[in-house]
Amino acid sequence: MCDACRGHSWRRARLHPAGRACWAFDSGAIHCADSQFESAMSQLEYLVALISIIVGLGLTDLAQSVRELIRPGYTVKWDGLPLAWSVFVFLMTILLWWQGFAALKEPDIGGGAGPFFLSFLLYFLILYLCCAFALPDPDWERASVGSGPAGATNPAGPAERGVDLEAFYFSTGHRRWFFGLLIGFWVALMVADQLTFESGGPAQRLRSVLPVLGLCAITAIPILTDRRWAHWVVVTVLGGLIGAQAVRDILL
Repeated sequence: MCDACRGHSWRRARLHPAGRACWAFDSGAIHCADSQFESAMSQLEYLVALISIIVGLGLTDLAQSVRELIRPGYTVKWDGLPLAWSVFVFLMTILLWWQGFAALKEPDIGGGAGPFFLSFLLYFLILYLCCAFALPDPDWERASVGSGPAGATNPAGPAERGVDLEAFYFSTGHRRWFFGLLIGFWVALMVADQLTFESGGPAQRLRSVLPVLGLCAITAIPILTDRRWAHWVVVTVLGGLIGAQAVRDILL
């Protein structure tokens, strides 16, 4: 038992200037150990913890939607397009979350911790909403099952519980929100990139903007057309790009 803590009989640890913690009990001190009492996590580590929670919520929402689709007694008219976009959103979320760890290795990122935090938070909030919109919620069946074009009740009797994935995917509201959010995600990446652009003239800035504008244009195609082949081309191109990037960054 150290001299600074001698004579104290309460049941708690007492910190003295030497940076040591002494445990004093009624019967005396039983332990004295070194302690630095430093912060175990930096600001960026707290950021990774926060975005990990958002990622978990988004992937949980996506998994719950899949669970509802495969639940026994639930009738589903399957369609590959919403499932393909769900895989795309899953890969995008995992990839961006994984790349967030690379920020911890940046030696000079601390000076811009505020903008960095806000930009990453915005990215993952948008991706969370994309996960939520990728597949239908269980209550979406009320708008698609057992009703006609004007919402009239099916004269054959009550319909089975279920969902039409094709009707869900091609609904105007779904396409506007889902692909609008993806376009917003690309725009957020572009704006953040321009704000953190340290050197180079207008030509270099333009070269960094053009690929993102191309992604925005491609992502807008499913909003403008109902042609299935066009939707498949878009999801194949974007899914291939993100999948290849995920393999390089995570597996290789």
